Amino acid sequence: MLLDHILRTETDDRSERPPRTVVVFTGAYDRIYLGLDMIASDEADYLLISGANRTSGLIPHKFPALFDPTPEQAEWVTSGRIVLAPDAHSTFENALETDCWLDTLAGVDEVTIITSRRHMARASLALERATGSVSVVRMVSDPLEPYDRLTIDLDEFSKFGATWLVTLLPNRFWPGKKSALCK
Repeated sequence: MLLDHILRTETDDRSERPPRTVVVFTGAYDRIYLGLDMIASDEADYLLISGANRTSGLIPHKFPALFDPTPEQAEWVTSGRIVLAPDAHSTFENALETDCWLDTLAGVDEVTIITSRRHMARASLALERATGSVSVVRMVSDPLEPYDRLTIDLDEFSKFGATWLVTLLPNRFWPGKKSALCK
């Protein structure tokens, strides 16, 4: 479990050419900016911002004021290329919400997850276990932050351990509410 945690905090080697379906687990705006940059530079076709709610500081109707999208980017929200999903309030709910969203897209077998290095281990684990056969490529939003792989944040590692155990159960037993994206 410790080795898995250490390896998951790194950006995935495949992130140089990441999958064109992108998921951001909210928490800090740098994650959202990176996802928006990917879709604006045509490196992504779809962007899900999971947990776009008051808890994360991103209320969907305030999206234009916070991120100043171009008219084209604003249209992407309307057309569904960018989805602001408000129901997730935890990493488990982010993963389950993403799984429901991926069910609405045809033929997606790999996805890029963007989150902070500190959060990446448990976020990528939960997402991989929620989606099953979908390959998850990790992209950290804060690659320039000082980081030592061998220094373990005990708080985050304990959350990773809990996530590791809980996600061994079928999804229906995970804690959290069902997303509106789930049909």
